[in-house]
Amino acid sequence: MELLEIAESYGILVFRRRFGSRFRPHLSVRVRELNVDFHIDSSPGRGYNIITHAHTDHYGNRNMKNFKAIASVETSKILNATENQTFRGIVHQVGEKLNLSGVTIETYPTHHMHGSSAYYFRENSLLITGDVKDYSSLPQCDVLITEATYGHPVHVFNDELDRVIEVAEQGYELGVYPIGKAQRIASLLSENGIGFQASEKIGKICKVLGIEFEPGDSRLVSPREVKNGFVLSAQRFYRRRIVVSDHVDYEGIVDMVNHCDPEYVIFYHGNPTKQLIEELERDGRKVLTLGDIKVSLS
Repeated sequence: MELLEIAESYGILVFRRRFGSRFRPHLSVRVRELNVDFHIDSSPGRGYNIITHAHTDHYGNRNMKNFKAIASVETSKILNATENQTFRGIVHQVGEKLNLSGVTIETYPTHHMHGSSAYYFRENSLLITGDVKDYSSLPQCDVLITEATYGHPVHVFNDELDRVIEVAEQGYELGVYPIGKAQRIASLLSENGIGFQASEKIGKICKVLGIEFEPGDSRLVSPREVKNGFVLSAQRFYRRRIVVSDHVDYEGIVDMVNHCDPEYVIFYHGNPTKQLIEELERDGRKVLTLGDIKVSLS
């Protein structure tokens, strides 16, 4: 009933594609008037594939040869470097307006990582964010498709960037996810005049993004390689940890939703808790998760 209401009110159909007895990853949106499909961070399909950023769980690596895949310039550069092939889809600057098969889409930064982009279908008042670190540039909408990576009330944190700079100056290893967080930290250290070394993969991605740095005693490595240093993460299971997240926390999710002020919130990535859903519903919003998407198309 909710999906039918969305389709009738905003001219879109939100659905999931069947794949044998299961579903394709994440979800899809059909602009009903034009009968054009957009698959969100998913494997290739009829229509277009939106790749919000270059992390592998958002399926850019499955869309390298897809001429109707959509990604930002920086996302395509990262994919080219990590997949050792050329991204053949539609490439745009973050902030650029696209026109695809009669559908106009505006793009906005989310600051989750270099090149991460949100996609706004203004005529349908639909906003697809992908993962978000800073929501301040995002527009208001009526239907918000977004993440809930830290969708539990225990996840409330502030980045300890001063601590990162301090331990880097002392020459410690910094454990960072090679795609995304590593480039954010590389930029931070470089901007503060701190030299460092980087693993081959991290250095390769920094190079294609134009992030330059001088050699130094500290070293950027993947979290599992840290022997004498700290892992930069909001995940609590790391023993020697400095809090640095590339996502909004629980309070940030609530604030982002209030900022965008939608009627519908659809969480497509991450696991929103019952508490989060109830908090948003108290404000009169209608909240859906992937498990609520019953409409399925092949």
